[in-house]
Amino acid sequence: MTLDNSLVQSYLKAHPETQSAVNGTLLGKFTSGTALVTAHLAPLVEWAYARIAEKVGAADLNEAQARMYIEELSVFARYNAQYLKAAATAVEGFCPELAHELRRNHLEEGGERGKVPAHYVLYTNALLSDLGLLVNGHVPARETETLVNLHQWMVGSHMPSHIAGAYYATEAVAIAETEILRDITNRYGELTIGRSGSELKALHYYYDLHLDDEHEAAQVGGMSVEAAHIEGLARFIKESELFHIDLPQALDGWLTITEGMTHWWAQLAHRASEMN
Repeated sequence: MTLDNSLVQSYLKAHPETQSAVNGTLLGKFTSGTALVTAHLAPLVEWAYARIAEKVGAADLNEAQARMYIEELSVFARYNAQYLKAAATAVEGFCPELAHELRRNHLEEGGERGKVPAHYVLYTNALLSDLGLLVNGHVPARETETLVNLHQWMVGSHMPSHIAGAYYATEAVAIAETEILRDITNRYGELTIGRSGSELKALHYYYDLHLDDEHEAAQVGGMSVEAAHIEGLARFIKESELFHIDLPQALDGWLTITEGMTHWWAQLAHRASEMN
């Protein structure tokens, strides 16, 4: 990745203190996981996704562009629960606490019996009932396939610390991505049936499930489902010494997935621009 095609590299270039922290962590010289997350990784994600939202420009999409985004964004949700399960199994002998957090996320995503159904089922059914949009079985574009492959390779890693950092990356972007997706489905609803927001009842429930601190699905007091996932996994980076997480390996995992996800959005935006 280069300055020309990587939001991560662009941020590091513009923020030398974060570049120094990243380099120092990888070289074993910067050892504060808390400072790494709060002062560097979290601000990088916020900065990058503000630019992604601007690049996507949900309010200006045409129907075909909005549908393309919705179809491609549905693919990772199809596999996330099984990836969480595989990741939990991979790390359980090394860090049972991390495995527990990943399994908790797996049950939420995959549908814990007696609670909210699997998120992928909720989402795809909501698209079908509210918008008449069938995404089940969608064959992904090449850039989406690459993103799925990056996660597949990650959860099979022999390095538990790499998995910890990589899954923190996956969750760290979840709120921003859900907000962008909400804007896109609202746009599609406006263009196709003249409805958006709370008028799309099933989709509105789905987005509140992820983003609303008071939603019935929230299991950690005071935090939405996605916020709890972010904090639950950030803890293992922040308290890396306590959990024997190798911080350089964790950062390598974080960079692998963050670069992959931001690149994926950039490629989707390029694909959308060609549909004008």
